Amino acid sequence: MLKGRIAVVTGGGRGLGRAIAVALSEAGAKTAVVSRTREELEETVSMIADRGGQAIAIKADISDAGDIKNLCRAVEMKFGAPDILVNNAGIIGPVAPMKDVDERDFRRCMDINLCGAWLVSKSCIPAMIKKRYGKIINVTSGLADFVIPRLGAYSISKAGLNALTKTLARELEQYNIRVYGMDPGTVDTRMQDDMRKMDMNVLGPEVYRVFWGLKKSGQLKQPSEVAKLAVFLASEQSDDLSGEIGTEDHFMRWGYRAAA
Repeated sequence: MLKGRIAVVTGGGRGLGRAIAVALSEAGAKTAVVSRTREELEETVSMIADRGGQAIAIKADISDAGDIKNLCRAVEMKFGAPDILVNNAGIIGPVAPMKDVDERDFRRCMDINLCGAWLVSKSCIPAMIKKRYGKIINVTSGLADFVIPRLGAYSISKAGLNALTKTLARELEQYNIRVYGMDPGTVDTRMQDDMRKMDMNVLGPEVYRVFWGLKKSGQLKQPSEVAKLAVFLASEQSDDLSGEIGTEDHFMRWGYRAAA
């Protein structure tokens, strides 16, 4: 489905990002995996190689403009100009009532979850414009639209990411670049593990019970399941859906099939 395409996946060292990088590779894309942790990057690249795919590891902090400035150039030197960008990297914290959130922690959340996606997109868009083709997939969350107490910073960052998605979709349509918001739902990743490890007094009893309940009831999705949606959005099958934001169920209304 993606043979000949070149993809960049941020936060690709583990969890959903790793699953997306592997899935894109299995669909035929050459994949650049971006993360801050070298060991995790190498594990992902090895997994892709073991499946017969091609991948490179790029160690970078997406909240650091200096790290990101030459990211696209590094991909071009190895594979060529990117066709697909998946902005997946993100953090959940700070976890606290907004009145108590530390300014530095709030800014870090915005720097990674929102500004990071913008910076990486900014790095890749010029090459996509030159090719007059591109797909940008921003991994968002349902928390962009509703509130869970003490997760306000995360919600605000994802609401901003949704606005960025819609803005880029409109601004880039003239260049044949499509932009999507992918809401994976509740996925069994380390972020979920980290939430369950937090003290009840930090999360609050209500939120604590919600996160433990999702695990105990088996409602958490496996990353490999959700990664199939990224392949759909990266493919020509979603060409008419630029600007759409939603879950698997949302995109099923537009032709996505999880088993595809």
